[in-house]
Amino acid sequence: MHTELSPARLWAANAITAILDQGQSMDEFLGASNGFTAMSQRDRALARAIAGTVLRRKGQIDAVLGHYLAKPLPAKMGLMRAILRCATAEILFLRSPAFAIVNEAVSLAASKGKTRAFRHLANAVLRKVANEGQERLATISAEENLPQWLRESWRQAYGEEAISNATQVLVQDQPTDLTIFDDMAHWRETLKGKPLGPQVLRIEAGSRPQGDITKWPGFADGAWQVQDAAAALPAIILAAKPGESIIDLCAAPGGKTAQLADTGAHVWALDRSRTRLKRLEENMQRLGLKPHTVCADALLWKPDNPVDAVLVDAPCTATGVFRRHPDVLALKTPAQVTALAEQQFAIVKAASAMLRPGGRLVYCVCSAQVQEGEDIARRVLDELPLQRFEIDTNILPYGQEFVQGNALRIPPGAWATGDGLDAFYIAAFTRNQNQT
Repeated sequence: MHTELSPARLWAANAITAILDQGQSMDEFLGASNGFTAMSQRDRALARAIAGTVLRRKGQIDAVLGHYLAKPLPAKMGLMRAILRCATAEILFLRSPAFAIVNEAVSLAASKGKTRAFRHLANAVLRKVANEGQERLATISAEENLPQWLRESWRQAYGEEAISNATQVLVQDQPTDLTIFDDMAHWRETLKGKPLGPQVLRIEAGSRPQGDITKWPGFADGAWQVQDAAAALPAIILAAKPGESIIDLCAAPGGKTAQLADTGAHVWALDRSRTRLKRLEENMQRLGLKPHTVCADALLWKPDNPVDAVLVDAPCTATGVFRRHPDVLALKTPAQVTALAEQQFAIVKAASAMLRPGGRLVYCVCSAQVQEGEDIARRVLDELPLQRFEIDTNILPYGQEFVQGNALRIPPGAWATGDGLDAFYIAAFTRNQNQT
C-alpha cells in the first residue's frame, strides 16, 4: 500500500541531516528556505516539533536506536539516520500513532536512492522502538541529551544542580520574551503575558497567539521586539542616559541597540557584517528608532571622539541559549570556546580605547562557559586600563540573585522551576580616570 509522504516529516529529516551531519545551524537551514514557508501552518508546526524534539532529546534517541542496531550506521547514508531519529522522536516523545509513523518512515526511506537499501532495517528497528522503546527510554538518563564535554564543564563550574536544571529546561516548552517599548499594561492584556519588569513581558508557550510572530498584534507597529529576558539585562546594566554617546559593538540584529536608543542616548551600532547590519536597520525602522549604523570591524574602527559608554556583546559559542536553540548542543566544540575567548578579549581591549576617562563598559556573552565570561573579566582587570564598576541591583527588574559585585552570571538551567532563562555572563567596568 502506498503511503503519501508528509512534507513536514521530509522537511524535518532534511533539517536534522543538515544540522547533525553537515554542521549547519537551524537558522542557516531556515534561511535557505528549503520549502518551509511553502508548507501549511499545521505542517510547519509539526516540522518544527519533530526537528526540535530530535535536537532536545538527541542523547536519549540515539541511545534507544543504538540498542536496536546490531552495528553502527555507515557514515554516508543520505537521510537514513535522520529518518530514524525523527521517527523515534515522534514515537517516544510526541506520541504520534506508532505504526503509522513506522510505515511513513519506511516509505520515506524507500523514496530516496541512498536510503532505499536500508528500508527493511528501518522497518525492523522502528517496530522495536514502537513496541519496546518506552521501556528502554526509562533506563536512559535525560542528562544524556547534554553533550559530555558540556556536562563536565558545567558540573565543574556550577555543580550538580546546574546539570539537573539544564536537563529540565532543555525539554520544557519555551516561552517567548518581549521587550515592550510602549504601554506595558496594554500589551500585557492583549498578549496575555506576565511582566518580568517595566519593559519585559513573558508569553508562556500555552498562551501564545497563533501564527507567525510577525503577525502578532503590535509587531508591525514597532511596539515591541522579541528578546530573551536574560539578553535584556546588559543594556539595563549599562544604564544609558539621554544625550550620552554610546557604542554598541557587534550590534546585529539589534536587540540591545534598540534598548539603548530608546533611552534617548546617541547610539552607534557597529557590526562587520553588511547583511546582519541591514537586518538591524530594518528592525530599527520598524521600531521607529534612529541609531547611527557603521559597517566595520570592531578591532579596526575608532570613533571620532571618546564616548561615554560601550556595550560589547561579543561573539561567543552561545552555549547559554541551548534551551531556545538546541542545535548549539550539537554544533559547538571546546576548540571554539578557546578561539572565541581570544577574540572576545581583543574586542574588549579595542572597546576600552574608545572610552573617555570614567566611561563605562559592559561586556556580555550568551555563553555558559567560564572561559568566555569570568576568565575574560579577570584578564581585563589584569591587562587593561579598566576597573570594576559595581552593578546596582536596584535598577534590575529581575536577576538580582545572580549578581556578584561587578558581574552577573546566570548559570545554565536558571529558573528551572519557572519557564527558564538563558545562561548569560555580564561584567561592568569603568575606564580609569587617570588614563587618556
